[in-house]
Amino acid sequence: MTIACADCGAEQRIPDLPERTAAECLRCGKLLDLSERLDLTIGLAWTWAIFLLLFPANLLPLMQATLGEDTRVNYLSSGVTALWGDHWPFLALMFAAFAIVIPFIRAGLVLLVLTAIAIHRRPPWLGRAFRYAEALRLWAMPEVVILAGLVIFMRTSFQLQGQVEWGGWCLMAAAFLSMLTPWALSPHRVWRAISPDREEPNGAPTISCDACNLVLPLSAERTPCPRCRRRLHLRKPNAMQRTAALVVAGYVLYFPAYYYSMSYTMQPGGVQQHTIIDGVKELAGAGYWELAVIIFTASILIPMFKLIGLSWLLMSVHFPSKRTLVLRTRLYRVIHKIGRWSNTDPFIVALMTPLLSFGGIVEVHAGKAALPFALVVTVTMLASRSFDSRLMWDAAEGHI
Repeated sequence: MTIACADCGAEQRIPDLPERTAAECLRCGKLLDLSERLDLTIGLAWTWAIFLLLFPANLLPLMQATLGEDTRVNYLSSGVTALWGDHWPFLALMFAAFAIVIPFIRAGLVLLVLTAIAIHRRPPWLGRAFRYAEALRLWAMPEVVILAGLVIFMRTSFQLQGQVEWGGWCLMAAAFLSMLTPWALSPHRVWRAISPDREEPNGAPTISCDACNLVLPLSAERTPCPRCRRRLHLRKPNAMQRTAALVVAGYVLYFPAYYYSMSYTMQPGGVQQHTIIDGVKELAGAGYWELAVIIFTASILIPMFKLIGLSWLLMSVHFPSKRTLVLRTRLYRVIHKIGRWSNTDPFIVALMTPLLSFGGIVEVHAGKAALPFALVVTVTMLASRSFDSRLMWDAAEGHI
């Protein structure tokens, strides 16, 4: 059957794949399909495990910290209430969405889709539900919460006694399974189970759905995709304008995100400000060089890399060239996938505020940089979603 590459627009036939093989786009190298590594029934079992693990992960304590005879425990919801109480409602809502609500919604949607397929039912909403689940994949961030918790544990290990509680172990298990599932269970295999691919119309102009890669006649433009119900467009509407506006917003927010403190600590001796680079220095000074490099990369290098990279991609549409076209397309894929990890620092603040606040001894609060930094991460993620990399290929081939 014929599918279209969502990154370069090339249409190609995908044969039945031998075991342990993958199909890549002949033009840009995008992974299009994987051989059957897991049966859909096993994928359903994995999804059930993720969904059920999220309940204790949210209801049980994540971590415990002890200072002298005083002990603090925190839950995922503790970060939401602490940020809200600190008068950072937008940060509280972002953490609640990315760490609690969206992981539940995504796991529930995938569970519904795979259950319907397992019992041989194809209700009209099935494709739309899986499209929503795929769209939410980048915004469900339990693994970023785990990295943030690990950083807190390492940064405070020489001052406090800390331990991971049952909620933390359950969250780690859910995050681990969530990261493995896309590699073991190809999304396109699920799309084919919802509705099979179609043969390319002979000699007729075509259009492809950028959500499920279904190829249809061009006459279907502006109608809902028959498989996922997304409205079909030859290219994303106003992609350049939306992306440019979001990138400009990212540049504007970048300076306050790094100039002001991400958090501050109130102690009897005074107030101590902590910028992002201070956190990197603390980890390096404590001997945790690996974590220091990870945080430096996620919180400092990646946001600037994304802004500069997206700027280059935008310029390449206005000044087209066939040189480095494949490289630019691969750069777009990297930008699209790695942006979520920059939320590590805002998540550190959300988890650290309730865990490390010992009344009368030390109190931790979100700083002025927390909100602009979280917004930088969010707008760059939205920018990568709104950009249409197929426009680079169109421009290089003289189609626009």
